[in-house]
Amino acid sequence: MKIFIITVAVIILYSFTIVFTQDYRQAQRNSYRLKYICEELSATGASFFDREEYSEGYTVFDTEEGIKAMREQLTSLLSVDGNMMPIENSYWSKNIEYRVYFYDDSGVCKFYANGNLEREEAFAYGDLHKDDWTLYNIVISDPTVVVTINGGPGRFRLKFLDPLPDIIRSSSHEWKDR
Repeated sequence: MKIFIITVAVIILYSFTIVFTQDYRQAQRNSYRLKYICEELSATGASFFDREEYSEGYTVFDTEEGIKAMREQLTSLLSVDGNMMPIENSYWSKNIEYRVYFYDDSGVCKFYANGNLEREEAFAYGDLHKDDWTLYNIVISDPTVVVTINGGPGRFRLKFLDPLPDIIRSSSHEWKDR
């Protein structure tokens, strides 16, 4: 009887270990995926600029076109609908939230939250960008687009892991044409 009890305990422990390992690896893969998407979105946002200003030697981003292109990429790359709600069979469990900062030669930082312009504030090259969600810091020395995405918590089947933090990734893309 003693061997039977020990065998059952080992099988239960092994099952918990297998489930946790699989969930952890899936969360890790999706965290890397979110990092890749942030990098792609920041490069996309930096691709749209005012050609007239550029002909005069200034890099000023076309933020409306950049945000529109980013939103299209988000829906396809993250498996979400137009309202940033996860679609069926998506890894994500809650609304995706994202923030975009455009720093350019106009001297004005434009901050977008979930595709909506929230504020504009003056900045100078050499200022430090501080992200509220990730504490990601970068010195703004060139025209830069910073993207931060909050994908929500990872999906773990073991309920005692529910209080884990959200998966948040951030990336920036600098426009160096000088």
